[in-house]
Amino acid sequence: MTSREVFQAALALPAEERIELIEELEASLPPLDEEDDAFIDMINARSAAAEAGAPGTPAEQVFAELLGE
Repeated sequence: MTSREVFQAALALPAEERIELIEELEASLPPLDEEDDAFIDMINARSAAAEAGAPGTPAEQVFAELLGE
């Protein structure tokens, strides 16, 4: 069974069972290092800000900064 097939099968589960599956999969992963924790904290903060309606940065600006323009 491919990962895509597993994913499709998981989508067919009721929401509660999908949550349990996520928790079990997460528990099976190796612990994250401090850098990973900091990155996840940053992503969660940005996600919460976006959901709260904070304005985002236009993609053009992001790419320009990455390219040193």
